[in-house]
Amino acid sequence: MTAMKWFYSFLKKHNRSMALGIVIVTVISILAIVKPIVSGSIVDDVITGGNYDLLPKLIALLVIITILRGTLRYWSQVIFETCSQDVLFSMRDTVYRKLLQEDFNFYNKKRTGDLLSRQTGDMDAIRHFIAFVIYQVYENVFLFFFALIMIFTVSWKLALCMCAVLPFSLMVTLSQTREGRPRFQRIREQFSSLNTFVQENVSGNRVVKAFSKEDYEIGKFNKENDGYRDAELAAAEIWTKYVPKFEFLSNMLTVILMLVGSIMVIQGSMTLGNYVTINGYLWMLMNPLRQIGWRINDVQRFTTSVEKIYATYSEEPKVKYPAKPIPCKKLKGDIEFRNVSYSADDEAIIHNVSFKVKSGQTVGILGSTGSGKTTIMNLLCRFYDVTDGEVLVAGRNVKDLDLYNLRQNIGMAMQDVFLFSDTV
Repeated sequence: MTAMKWFYSFLKKHNRSMALGIVIVTVISILAIVKPIVSGSIVDDVITGGNYDLLPKLIALLVIITILRGTLRYWSQVIFETCSQDVLFSMRDTVYRKLLQEDFNFYNKKRTGDLLSRQTGDMDAIRHFIAFVIYQVYENVFLFFFALIMIFTVSWKLALCMCAVLPFSLMVTLSQTREGRPRFQRIREQFSSLNTFVQENVSGNRVVKAFSKEDYEIGKFNKENDGYRDAELAAAEIWTKYVPKFEFLSNMLTVILMLVGSIMVIQGSMTLGNYVTINGYLWMLMNPLRQIGWRINDVQRFTTSVEKIYATYSEEPKVKYPAKPIPCKKLKGDIEFRNVSYSADDEAIIHNVSFKVKSGQTVGILGSTGSGKTTIMNLLCRFYDVTDGEVLVAGRNVKDLDLYNLRQNIGMAMQDVFLFSDTV
């Protein structure tokens, strides 16, 4: 499964709501397209044609369209925002449950700040995409091409002149897409690194104070902070480079309309009402061109976030839950290590260890730091799997026992003390 398919597995549950939202946005866009036609009719039929009885009806129509568009806009945004929050809730819950199922190997490699940024900043980028970017992109594309079609029906010559801007817009769009993606990936990486640093210093603030290392840690923080600032500025360079280009191209449409349209009105090949109608469609062409740079940035932030979240989610634990676990709600019996070896990162921790502890017997394990005392307990609880040999409890291999039942039967005081925030 790809990252996008995984994302869609959450979104497809809201297909009906999203489809309803798209339909409402379509109606809003059609109503926007009707307004310039009414404005043109006011100029040609009322002001120029002298049909003043038509004016109240056309004004009332414009008021109704405005009220209807405002009402539909409200409901469409409610729909998209509700869907985005539901998707975010399901996705965050799914990822969190998977994090709880990961083994020690996973947490040995992953930094806490990285995992936190996946559940916060990256998730919010996905919410923003569903709640805002999807309908914005759809509406802009719909308005742009439909307005272009309407301009063709009014004056195909003027429409062709305006189309001269499109190839340049496409070139700028492709260029921005190529440059923007790696910069947004760097932002997410730097944000994760900054999160990790802050989390570690907040958690270990007593150690920092005990060794009077405040200035040293501030220096390290400034380095991480500078890295994040530089990444954001590098991404901002994309905006400063390409947004003015899109602004220039959109304003060229105004120049074309003023030059070519004015000449056509003077020559009589187009009425003043048609000129007003096309002018009403002009913002539907300009707005998408102005926003295309921002929407590309939003889409790239979204895809980067989905890929990073899925990369974390898709990592499978090395300690597998048995296919047919043996239930063991109450374990009682001997513990035996039979020719057990364990290696991590190609380094042997314990090698060919064998011993047996009888039920009710008390055993102490002594050894220097790093000799494998904690590793023996971790293998017994199956926090790690043995590289070779067997760990037996009550005559059964721990790999065959129900994983959660096994750990429920073992009382363990960890070396790292951690208190969860809660009441007594």
